[in-house]
Amino acid sequence: MVEVVDSTNQYLAGINGKIVDETRNMLVIEVEDMYEKQVPKMGSTFVFHLPVGSGCSPATSVEVGGTLLLSQPENRTKNIRKLRMR
Repeated sequence: MVEVVDSTNQYLAGINGKIVDETRNMLVIEVEDMYEKQVPKMGSTFVFHLPVGSGCSPATSVEVGGTLLLSQPENRTKNIRKLRMR
C-alpha cells in the first residue's frame, strides 16, 4: 500500500492504494473504487506501508520523496550503486 502525503497538485494529496504500474516519471495507483490514478514522482512525497512478514516486524511505514524514485524501475539498482560509490 502507498499513500501520497504531499504533492504540488493539491488534488493528489491523500490518494492511497496499490501501485499497479510505474514509469520513469509516474506511479499508477489503483484506488479503492478500482480506478487508476497517475501520480507524478517529481513534487510528491509517498508513504509506503510495508506489511508484516516482509522482513519487517511489526508493520512499518517508510516516507520517500518522489525525486529519489525518478528513474526507470529496471535501472534504479544501477543508479543506487553509482550514488554509493561517490
